[in-house]
Amino acid sequence: LKVQVEYLVYPLDHFSSQVQVSEKEIEDYYGLYRATRFHQPKSAHLRHILFRLPVGADPKQKETIRLKAEAVLQEARAGKDFTELAKKYSEDPSATQGGDAGWFTQGQLLPPLEKAAFALKKGELSGVVESTLGYHILRVEEAREEKTKGLKEAKEEIVRAIKAERGKSEAAKAADADREKAISGTDFSQLAKERGIPLKMSPLFSSFDVLPEVGAVEEFNKTAFSLALKELSPTIEGPKAYYLLRVRQRKEPSIPPLESVRPDIEKRLKEAKALELASQRANALLGELKKVKDIKKLAASHGLTAEETGWFVRSAPEIPKIGALQEVKPGGISISQRQPVPDRIYSQKANLYLFAFKESQEADMERFEKEKSQLLAQALAEKRQRVVQKFVDSLKAKARVAVNSRFLEQS
Repeated sequence: LKVQVEYLVYPLDHFSSQVQVSEKEIEDYYGLYRATRFHQPKSAHLRHILFRLPVGADPKQKETIRLKAEAVLQEARAGKDFTELAKKYSEDPSATQGGDAGWFTQGQLLPPLEKAAFALKKGELSGVVESTLGYHILRVEEAREEKTKGLKEAKEEIVRAIKAERGKSEAAKAADADREKAISGTDFSQLAKERGIPLKMSPLFSSFDVLPEVGAVEEFNKTAFSLALKELSPTIEGPKAYYLLRVRQRKEPSIPPLESVRPDIEKRLKEAKALELASQRANALLGELKKVKDIKKLAASHGLTAEETGWFVRSAPEIPKIGALQEVKPGGISISQRQPVPDRIYSQKANLYLFAFKESQEADMERFEKEKSQLLAQALAEKRQRVVQKFVDSLKAKARVAVNSRFLEQS
């Protein structure tokens, strides 16, 4: 199925540009967000070297690892490149980036690390710091002091924010008002002329196509394919505009003549046969790998090359150098030191992959502590949004409702 739609565009920028902002509004906005949006907490950009403590380490093991950390610290103080020392000695995933741990604000680090980090100036090294993870050496790359923007400094940003908020509200109101006029018989061309907004006519498109002038607005396509011919849509919200549309043409799917699709059919059959042959060979290699266990040795014996993915976490959306597997998330591949070879072949698009376990690391608890509050806030926000959306969907199923997009955003 393909449709062609005529649609009105209510650009947010168009309505924002017409908003007038008073001095009182600016002052009120600043007072409301002074302590949050315009406040910059003390922060530091850190590099670190981590010497991990094994779980249940006894005093002798701890002392051995601490002395190793002290020796590396002396190298750093003697002028050795900290980045190279981190690559050589650190047992943290950041080692490959020269120990670059990124920016931290107060409250994000484990207490002993925070105390050490925020006592340092740019370029300074900490001593050996003990945490629940092990022993750390910290270096401050950059430091930012706590700061709150003054009203004068923040004014331009405030004006933009108010214009954007009110412009969006005005665009939504205009679209809702014009929808009522369209229901009463006013033509789209007349509405566009009165508002000074664009009126567009799309080409025929499928539900999977993205109209360049609209972008990836899922609700636009979903609505377009749910309407009958000439039926008026509800107000549709996009990231840069609101829309009203009418379906002007519907082209039902049809079976094309064989000759017109023959090249495509032949191509697909060849690809399917090639995949079948590749699958047979991959499964034969899997059988051999279960016996020899060494994937590099197996690859070399068949004139192939075994590559390494590099480190990735269980929750990663993709596996490095491979991408997102079609059948399973990265965390769902059951391989370990005890069972280094999987029981099957995996695919990604037209490629087949044979895996073997190399090594693993314990969870990065320091990073977890840093991101825990952000992850919790994100999860709660998503849950609230699902509850609100479920409520709105139930109302839509029972009656005709107007959706207040500003309420949904605030929720």
